[in-house]
Order: sequence, then C-alpha cells, then structure tokens
Amino acid sequence: MKEILQSFAAYNRDADIKLVSILGGLDEAVLREDLGSYYKTILGTLEHVAQATVSWLRRYAGFFAYPSLAASPIVSGPLESVMARIKAGPGSLYAALAEIDALFVAFSGELDEATLASRVKYVNMKGEALERTYWNVVFHVLNHATHHRGEISALLDRKGVANDYSGFTLYTK
Repeated sequence: MKEILQSFAAYNRDADIKLVSILGGLDEAVLREDLGSYYKTILGTLEHVAQATVSWLRRYAGFFAYPSLAASPIVSGPLESVMARIKAGPGSLYAALAEIDALFVAFSGELDEATLASRVKYVNMKGEALERTYWNVVFHVLNHATHHRGEISALLDRKGVANDYSGFTLYTK
C-alpha cells in the first residue's frame, strides 16, 4: 500500500504542477469567473483542495509522528496564516500548493505498512466521530484532489482552454 500511496502522491504533485502551468497562462478574470461549479470558480475549487489537504495533513500529524509534518509550518504553524496564503491570490495559492504537494510526497515516504493497516479515530467537519483504516484516509485526500482536478478540467474545457494534464499513466513508469 505504501508504494501505491507514494506513487499517487507523486502523481498528485506532478499533475498539480502541470495544472498550475496552464492556469498561470490565463487571465485572472477567467480564474475568478463564476462558472457554476460547487466552489463557483477555478480558483475557488483549487483553494478548496489546498485547504482540505492542509486540514488532513494536520490530522495525520495527530495520528502518528512524522518528521516531515512536525518540521513543516504548514502543519505546525498557525492555521490562519496558512489559509490566508491560500486565499491571497493565484501566485500565493500556486506557491502554497507546491509546498503542500511536496510535503505530502515527503509524508508518504514516511508511511509504513503496519501503520497504514491500523485504525484511526477522528472527528469530521460535521462533528461526527469516525473510525477508519489509516490507508483509506490517506488515499481519500489524494482521490479528493483528483476529483477536483477533473472538475477544473471540465471548467477549462468550457472556456476552450487546452488542459490535458491529468491521467495517472502520464506520470508513472
């Protein structure tokens, strides 16, 4: 399972790099246009992904000890300042996303099979107490990002922007 999660984390990082290279070439008005999606805009959707990933990385640090997470201001610093960076505009969001993705890759390298098979308890955003197998909650975050990149791809299609940046096989050997 660790190898799969590491591959998926690297794919996630590389797909985000490609996505950001596409978004960086667009006018900010396009990124902020309400396109009728759940998070309204392309930027709003990408902000959501970054915020959710940060929230989960902070949860992971509470489950088990990981040097990469303990050393990261994304995890150990004030949450408000991390979220403010994500919301500060496209350039700041892209830089924060690159750091978040690199941190997730480092974190995935610190996972071990025994821990991944263990059960973890947490409270979700609705306040519900849950218990899950650990690898499921790690996989969830990566799958969540893939889902929203697909959503952004559809929004870019609607705007006539070429965006063939996704697809796991593009980034794996």
